[in-house]
Amino acid sequence: MKKFVYILFVIILVSCKSKQVATHQAVIVAETKPAPPWVSSRPNNGFKYVGIGFVDKLKSNNYQIEAKKNALYDLSSEIKVDISSNSVLYTVQNNNNFNESFNSMIKLSNSDNIEGYQLIDSYENDKQYWVYYTLDKEEYAKQKALKKQQIITKASNLIALSFADEKNKDFSSSLKKRIQAFGVLTPYLSEEINFDPITTNGIKTVFDLTNLVQQQLQSITVIQPKMMGQLKPYQQVYAPLTYTLQLKNKTALENFPFLVSTEEDKIKVYDKVTTTNNGELQVKVNYVEPMNQLIGFALSPDVSSLMGADSVSRASIAVLKQFINTPMLRVNANVSAINIFVSSIETNFTKPTGVNNIETFIGQKFNGQEVRIVSKVEDADFIIEVNCDTKEDISSDVLEKNYSIKLAILMINLQLKNKLSGEVLFKNQVTDVYGYANTLEKAGLNAYQSEKLTAKLGEAIFFLKRKILVY
Repeated sequence: MKKFVYILFVIILVSCKSKQVATHQAVIVAETKPAPPWVSSRPNNGFKYVGIGFVDKLKSNNYQIEAKKNALYDLSSEIKVDISSNSVLYTVQNNNNFNESFNSMIKLSNSDNIEGYQLIDSYENDKQYWVYYTLDKEEYAKQKALKKQQIITKASNLIALSFADEKNKDFSSSLKKRIQAFGVLTPYLSEEINFDPITTNGIKTVFDLTNLVQQQLQSITVIQPKMMGQLKPYQQVYAPLTYTLQLKNKTALENFPFLVSTEEDKIKVYDKVTTTNNGELQVKVNYVEPMNQLIGFALSPDVSSLMGADSVSRASIAVLKQFINTPMLRVNANVSAINIFVSSIETNFTKPTGVNNIETFIGQKFNGQEVRIVSKVEDADFIIEVNCDTKEDISSDVLEKNYSIKLAILMINLQLKNKLSGEVLFKNQVTDVYGYANTLEKAGLNAYQSEKLTAKLGEAIFFLKRKILVY
């Protein structure tokens, strides 16, 4: 009995091992399945476009989707883009860089819009996944012609609506529709495109459309202000510079975006602005260094912002700019030093000292490119008012009794005012400045010569200056 059990065990063991070997051989067969011929040798079919794509399976989680996308892009690459001599693209065909980027864009567009393709075969091993698609050339030509006509009709409708907006004096909406019309036509710019001039108000070709966009942009004008804008250096906040934009028909340019730039590296501006309902545009400045000269800002129509979230039109703007010149409007402003008028009353026991030591000291502290001391109050941006006087200190009697010395104290009241608004921006009183002498008059004059005066007054001027300049 034991011998029988042993023999049975051996038979079962051999049987299991045979199955494992058979399974392992099956796996090896699956893994070593030979690749079809189209993997190594691209098929050539005169009636069909061919697209083959593959993906490294270890580098992509969605390798089947990626392989299909690559195959369709490969298929679209086979579709030759013939440049018609009557096409818009023909005008820039010598620009090789543009042609390459344009053709790449067309291929990407085609790969997204191709219909009627068929999956012929697929193949994978442990590392790669391959797919093989074809597209009937005759069917593709029919579908493309149908789509092209639909796109031309859509563009024609947009052009017709743009003239209706223009009639209603809606400049932005009119321009936007014309750029949208160009945007939908972009995949066909290498081909001849013709509109029915009856439905498009005389626009026959894409050339006419781009010329219309060009003329519309060039109709924007700027009204130079009666008084030039003024900028001062190192301000904490800058009042915006206001300019008015209108069209050649004297209509205000409403709610239209612009890009603002300047060639001066000592000035920084916010680069995006939009006109108001009255056509006013505010150039917002956030930093100015001393320059003391006339500077200019360039205002460029911001067609990208005009198109907003319209991704088709925004993508076509780079192409559109090959055929139009975006105008730049120039506006000016003057950068000048801050004018300060110093009003200083310096008395000794209510009598004028005859010298202006404190006024001179303040002038020295403000010496620099960014500030100018002016002699007329009407020329000033800021006014510094100084009121100085001396009086006998309460300790003077004790000193006189013991040492025959008089003690005078100098009181200085400082005030900074904005000349235009009259607002008081800073107030301070300088005390603890003393003078000694055998008479009160001499003691008061000595207080004006005190070294402590330089330190105390210098400290007050430092804080006052920070109200005028922000470095």
